[in-house]
Amino acid sequence: LFSNKTWLAATKKSLQRNIKGVQNVYTQHSPYLAQTLDALLKGTLTETQYPHLGSEPPTAGAKRRAPVEVIVFMVGGVTYEESRYVSEMNTANPGVRVLLGGTTIHNSASFLEEVKRLPSAGGGAPGGGPPNA
Repeated sequence: LFSNKTWLAATKKSLQRNIKGVQNVYTQHSPYLAQTLDALLKGTLTETQYPHLGSEPPTAGAKRRAPVEVIVFMVGGVTYEESRYVSEMNTANPGVRVLLGGTTIHNSASFLEEVKRLPSAGGGAPGGGPPNA
């Protein structure tokens, strides 16, 4: 307001301050899978939303033990970012092995193609065409 800096100079300074010390700004985002796997390792996932096979349920007041092997399969596909996170998690937690799979591995082009195939809000068929009779 009372400075002699241009709007562009102020914006540049703000951006530089926000990304200082970050090696790659494109890897700052954390996928939803990261939150889910972190909660899994802490034993805080609910049994109703995330059923599991294996060990018996914890006794009253006891915390569930973290699993040793986890298989995650994502219908609709996984991204390279999710794959990178699982790889880093496997490296950071040597006692836990997470295996990630999916129907495809998306890049930006394949993801946008899938979005294009989604039905419109008006209830049409996938791809934007009229619904089948």
